[in-house]
Amino acid sequence: MFSMDKYAIIKIGSAQYKVHEGETLIVDNQNGKVDSEVLLFSDGKTTILGDPIVKDAHVKLKISGALRGDKIVVGRFKSKSRYRKNRGYRDTLTELLVEKIELGGKKDEEEKKVVETPKKVVHTKPAKVEKKVATKKSVKTKKVTKKETK
Repeated sequence: MFSMDKYAIIKIGSAQYKVHEGETLIVDNQNGKVDSEVLLFSDGKTTILGDPIVKDAHVKLKISGALRGDKIVVGRFKSKSRYRKNRGYRDTLTELLVEKIELGGKKDEEEKKVVETPKKVVHTKPAKVEKKVATKKSVKTKKVTKKETK
């Protein structure tokens, strides 16, 4: 399938994948950002094994789509009581495209980005405004007081 050129073993989440350049990969849902660690790098001639990760290696991944996994049906059953329930579940998956496998240097994106400290936003609550709500008891007492004054 693939020739013995560049490949890497990467870790995304708790799973490990062997990837080649130009390959598509289906992983668990990544929510817009993919964090991967390179555990092994090989360019066909030399192989570098990380301890636990290869410091200078980087795999550039691009999210190419999202899809749903196969449906899993879970059933509950209790004998002699006519109790049966079925429930289905489909996992959300992310499709990744391996653009580049590089050794040496920092990530391209990290060099371009200027690190800014996030401004701390303090939310202040508005001051409480007291409103007097007339209840049945307070209305009755007011009526009684009005009658007494007449």
